[in-house]
Amino acid sequence: MTAPIATELEVFKKLPLGGIDRRALVGALAKDGLRVATELLEAQRKTLRPMGTKIADDTAVLILGGSNGITRAVAVQLLFGEKARVYGVHFDSEKMQIGGLHAQAITRAAEAAGLTAVFRNDDACKPAVIEEVVADLKSKFRAVHVINGIAAGAMKRYAEHGPTRVKDLDVAFDPILQVPDFSKPESIRKVGLVDVEVATEVDIERTNKYMGSSSLLWAEPLAAAGLLARGESIVAFCDYDYPPDDPVYAMGPLAGAKNLQREKLAEIRDRFGVRTVRICYPPVGTTALGSIPGGSLMFALSAQILKERGQYRDVLGLGVDTMAMFTPGFHGSELRLDDAYKATLPEFHARKATLTSADLPGAFSLLYSA
Repeated sequence: MTAPIATELEVFKKLPLGGIDRRALVGALAKDGLRVATELLEAQRKTLRPMGTKIADDTAVLILGGSNGITRAVAVQLLFGEKARVYGVHFDSEKMQIGGLHAQAITRAAEAAGLTAVFRNDDACKPAVIEEVVADLKSKFRAVHVINGIAAGAMKRYAEHGPTRVKDLDVAFDPILQVPDFSKPESIRKVGLVDVEVATEVDIERTNKYMGSSSLLWAEPLAAAGLLARGESIVAFCDYDYPPDDPVYAMGPLAGAKNLQREKLAEIRDRFGVRTVRICYPPVGTTALGSIPGGSLMFALSAQILKERGQYRDVLGLGVDTMAMFTPGFHGSELRLDDAYKATLPEFHARKATLTSADLPGAFSLLYSA
């Protein structure tokens, strides 16, 4: 079990994107969003190399959800490292989220390089969207792989567990990239407590739909269209293997949906004869992480320990590591990219138990840019 939290910590409200002013956000994205997304992609492409995935030329990789985190990194490596054909479906506000601008930067760069990148900004669980995308894929490809990174879930608890408070960091976000800004000490404003609310039935139903059943929603029509090739196609789900006593993940809709998704993967494997893979990632510094109670602290402190041990992998590195499931020698049902992270947990909990704002900024010294 985790150590008890010190009661003298200040309670603070975990605001979206660290409390960035919405008008300023819209203006910054309109002015500089595409430029920043393009420059980031250009810098990342310089580090990429092929990982030997052997994805067939008449096969596409369909990526669902997640436009500013792991699945973006996976798409970048697939396109520019592996020269694979990538389709993506995710839903972002064109005015307030950078995901659409990342998609523009990627598709423009892919077109210039003679590669296939198609992104649709829409609800990936909407039947009409699924039907139209499957028809488009059917007209162009023999087979499809699926990577499901949909993360539209309620970061709350089941009623039987009641509300609680968890220890977390109050962190400023990059106003354009929309990720927690751990590049400078002043961005980590305080250590405190944040409230975790109780989920409603609507919260639970929506979480189960998007994070629990979405793989099957796509697998059935893809199989009906003949696009899930037996023994070849992979249907994968981006997962987080939470500790059993985690007060948010383990005691609310996130756990229920993840368990449901794992059941659906088994059903997909048995019904359609495809390979299914749980991609188990460590916490990463993404937009979604900033909305999870305790998530910013979980990432920052585990990343500090991993850097001390020389084992840290950033988001792009984890995208590269994901390619292992497409290589000829991979035959498992799990891709564990979180082993080093899980090994940090005893040390993580020991440091977390005593951490206060007085320990800033030194507690996270290896996260800051030189």
